[in-house]
Amino acid sequence: MNAADFEPLYRQALEQRELKLGKSAAKTLESARDLGLYLAARGEVARAASYLTAALAASSTLDAATVLHNWGVAVDDPAVAGKLYRKALEIRLKGLPAGDIDLATTRLNLAELLMRRGDSSAGALAFAAQGAFEKLPFDIRTGVACGLVGAVLAIRGDVAGAERMFRRSLTIAEKSNGDIAGALENLADLLSQTGRESAARPLLDRAGRIRAGAR
Repeated sequence: MNAADFEPLYRQALEQRELKLGKSAAKTLESARDLGLYLAARGEVARAASYLTAALAASSTLDAATVLHNWGVAVDDPAVAGKLYRKALEIRLKGLPAGDIDLATTRLNLAELLMRRGDSSAGALAFAAQGAFEKLPFDIRTGVACGLVGAVLAIRGDVAGAERMFRRSLTIAEKSNGDIAGALENLADLLSQTGRESAARPLLDRAGRIRAGAR
C-alpha cells in the first residue's frame, strides 16, 4: 500500500494563509516550513528548496532537526548544507544530551564542511564529535571523526597526535568498510610532510590500487 500523500493539504494550508495573512506572517512561515520539511523528508530536496528560508527560520523540534540534517546530507551545495547543519545543530544542542550520537553526527558533518573551507571552528566540532563516538569504537563515523581530529592536530603542529589519530582512522576504516583510501592518503600526507617519504609510498600505492579498483 502506498503511503498517503499529504502534500496537497500542506499546499492548501500555505495558500490559504498567504491569502489571509500575507507571505511574511508567522503562521504562513510555519506552513511554508511544514511543506518544506515534508518534501525534504520524502527526499525531494530540489522541490523543498523554495521553502528553505522558512524551514531554517521556523523549525524548533527534534523531528525537524532530523529532517534538516538529512536535507543537508542530500544537497550538493556546501553553503546550503552548512546552513541546514547549523540549524539542526542549534536544535539538537538544546534538546539532546552532550554525548548523543545524533548530535555528534551533525557536529561531524558540519566539521567536515568547515574543514574543507579552512575554517578554524571545525576543530571544536571535530573533537566534540570524536569524544561522543568513542562509545562506538568501530563505527564508520568514528573513523571519520578521528581523521578530522588528526587533521586539526596536524594543523596545530602536533605531529605525534595527528599520526595517532590518522592510524586509528585507518584501522576503523578497515574494520567498518569505510574510506580506506582516504585514510591511507591522510596518513601518507602527514608522513611525507614530516620527512618520511619511504614510509608514505606504500600507503599511497595501496590507496591508488583501491581507487583504481573502485572505478
